Amino acid sequence: MLYRFITILLSFNLAAQEYEITSENIEINTQLNTINYEYNVVFKSEEIFFTADELKLNQENESFVAFGNPIKIKFYDGIEFIEGEAEKIEIDSQFLRMSKNVSIIKSGNKINSENMTIKLSND
Repeated sequence: MLYRFITILLSFNLAAQEYEITSENIEINTQLNTINYEYNVVFKSEEIFFTADELKLNQENESFVAFGNPIKIKFYDGIEFIEGEAEKIEIDSQFLRMSKNVSIIKSGNKINSENMTIKLSND
């Protein structure tokens, strides 16, 4: 079954979480207030874990854009961990957006889509 768009409500706030990012190459642009991570990127927080080829962090608004072929992601929805993959992931204070060949497994059910938006808080 192919879904074009799906929204899942989650009860966590990424901006309030501590996280760790590792990669082989890091480029910091102090003028733009951005950090670009490349090659074997690993993002870890209490509720989100993913691996990617590239991650761009905008420190102004604590937003992330990750690219990979595919990105492997695991996140907690308040009840259980959900595993999935996509070629692009965007995270800001309100949403986790997955796009391009999205596939997730929740409660044993597999959901495939081209785009998926997950609301990160109940506000």
